[in-house]
Amino acid sequence: MPAKKRIPAIKKHPKPHPVDIHVGKRIRHFRHLRGMSQADLAEQIGVKFQQLHRYESADNRISASKLKMAAEILNVSIKDLFGKS
Repeated sequence: MPAKKRIPAIKKHPKPHPVDIHVGKRIRHFRHLRGMSQADLAEQIGVKFQQLHRYESADNRISASKLKMAAEILNVSIKDLFGKS
């Protein structure tokens, strides 16, 4: 009789990296300062507002190109998005 296949254990999602959390908070901070909604910024960087929410909450990492676009739209430097709170 053939051996049964092992079913792999379900992997838990790793915790977001502190830098991803910080950058997401900074994007949200500057977006609020500019009076922009998630939908407004999301449209301008070419993602759905749900995806922007995931960036801001660090559920997903933002790519370098989207980070650059967000910084330009928010009129801040990329360095500002990594700066102190």
